[in-house]
Amino acid sequence: MFDEFALPGFLLDAVAQLGWEEPTTIQKLVLPPALEGRDVLGGAPTGTGKSAAFLLPIIARLAQRPRHGVQCIILEPTRELAEQISNVAQKLLQVQDEAISAAEGEITEPIGVATVIGGADRVRQRENLATIICATPGRLLEFLQKGWLDPKTVEILIIDEADRMLDMGFRDDIAAITRKLTERYQTMLFSATLEGYGVRDFARNVLNNPVEIILGANGSNLAAAAASGDEGAETEAVATGALEKLPELLQGRAYYAASDLQKDKILLHLLTTVKARAIVFVRTKDHLAHLSAFLKRQGMSFATLKGESSQLERTAALRRFRDGEVNLMLATDVASRGLDIDDVEYVYNYDLPQQSEIYVHRAGRTARAGAKGVVVSLVMATEFTALERIERYTQRPIERRAIKGLCASFAEVGANHQSEKKRSRANPHGGFAKKAASKDEQKPRKKVRLRDKKNKGKPDFAAKRAKKAARLQEQALAASAQDSSKAPSASAADAVKE
Repeated sequence: MFDEFALPGFLLDAVAQLGWEEPTTIQKLVLPPALEGRDVLGGAPTGTGKSAAFLLPIIARLAQRPRHGVQCIILEPTRELAEQISNVAQKLLQVQDEAISAAEGEITEPIGVATVIGGADRVRQRENLATIICATPGRLLEFLQKGWLDPKTVEILIIDEADRMLDMGFRDDIAAITRKLTERYQTMLFSATLEGYGVRDFARNVLNNPVEIILGANGSNLAAAAASGDEGAETEAVATGALEKLPELLQGRAYYAASDLQKDKILLHLLTTVKARAIVFVRTKDHLAHLSAFLKRQGMSFATLKGESSQLERTAALRRFRDGEVNLMLATDVASRGLDIDDVEYVYNYDLPQQSEIYVHRAGRTARAGAKGVVVSLVMATEFTALERIERYTQRPIERRAIKGLCASFAEVGANHQSEKKRSRANPHGGFAKKAASKDEQKPRKKVRLRDKKNKGKPDFAAKRAKKAARLQEQALAASAQDSSKAPSASAADAVKE
């Protein structure tokens, strides 16, 4: 229960109003060290309650301190994520007391939340700065460089979705931001994956003796261990588990598509056959435009989300999908991170991602918070290897399916789990076991020596010299024979003279 933690009464009331009965595993592990002011390095998949894991201790700690400008900054990779976290924080603060008791005295000013994100009015953002700021790196760095936000008042820094931000090229911006926030006393960094994008190296530069928490998607098989050194030394708590990259109740399916036209037909068949809330991911804005035009011709209603859209367009698209005006959203990978949308039952990969991490982030839009979900991928012949690579990375099989009369099966095109066929030939001593040929199939081997083939394709000068010498010898013999035949006639002439 949440009342086991040292949370203010107004926070417990807000949690009850939101219907949160039991804290998730990541919340149970993060709350104690975060409430103590420890730095935290967290690795947890999407949909595990990570947002509340850092929002609850932030609000609890700020409730005990007087207000003096911006005291907490939460960095997110996209505008949608920043607005989403801001909305969750506002819900947690909606029943806060007007007067909050703290060690320094009575505080009457409530905790506020605001956003500093790209695509929005800078003037309005400057005028509405609050205690907690949810920001994107580019706009926040601009505010700091222009002196519109005082870095000396910031006490807590949260870096969320760190792997995504580093992958998007924000490493230098985040490093510049952390160098300016010199007065902060607590930093927490969260990432869906810790093994890629240099997350650990980056964390060493921004965190101070952090508690490292690594959580599997289903929260099972976890073990927390604490080890302390000399008396008075800080205790290092590490929570580790079977790091499952996908939710436990997620199903993976794949259909073979011979062409882009067949992709359209397969997707239309699936969308019209299974009526459910779904997100379709494409790789590029051109594919998004093509698919939008195709589905419009079929009379389907949907929302679109892409990086080039204005903030107003993106907000409107999310609102339509969240409110149920449409049950289908087409999106580029800008929506593959952190969007907490209820009841998304299906995720379709119109374009199979080449990076396994992107597949995981797309899949994280469904099967959230213990619900069931399905990820369907349309796979072309050139993507068979990528599909198998995703299976190895997630350690989950993807079911190969076919639609009679519409698309062939993977077995018919000779691509049914090629990696498993290769592993079946694996030699227990390493390498692969080669199929032994029968005696009838074995052919006699002819040994080829280098000295036999070193002059292959080159002029044989030795043979030419021998041929020339033979010709000269023949000419010499012919000349000698001719001289010997003339010698008797000369002797006879001499005898007649005498």
